[in-house]
Amino acid sequence: MKIELDSNISGKNKIRAYSNDGLLIGDTLYQSSLILTPEQIVTDWPPKWFSDLAAQHFSAVIELDPEIVLLGTGGQLQFPDPDVLSPLVVNNIGFEIMDTGAACRAYNFLMGEGRKVVAALLTIETGSAV
Repeated sequence: MKIELDSNISGKNKIRAYSNDGLLIGDTLYQSSLILTPEQIVTDWPPKWFSDLAAQHFSAVIELDPEIVLLGTGGQLQFPDPDVLSPLVVNNIGFEIMDTGAACRAYNFLMGEGRKVVAALLTIETGSAV
C-alpha cells in the first residue's frame, strides 16, 4: 500500500509504501524485519517472523531511548506473551501492538508530530514461515 508523503517530515526516514515485498523507506526497499527511527534504520534486527520474537530482541530498541515503540507483528495483528514485552515495561517505555501495515501508518503520523518514535517492524508474511 502506498502511503501519501508529507512534506513537513522531509529529511527523515519516511515509510513511502509497504507490501508483502517489503518496506519502501525513501528510495530503498527493505525486505526483512527492521527497527526504524526518524534518523536511523537498523536492518540487522534478528526476528523475521512473529514466532521468532523474544524479549532479548528489544535490547536494540531500548538503546534508541524511545518515547513510544510501535511493534508491527507482520501481516496480522498478533499479541506476544507479556514476558516478551517485559523489557519495555521495566524501562517505562510505552508501546502499541498492531499489524505491520498499521504500524507503518502510525509511525509516519507520530514522526510527523515530532514524537520520539521507534517502529519495530516484522516481515509481512506471504505464506507460512518455515
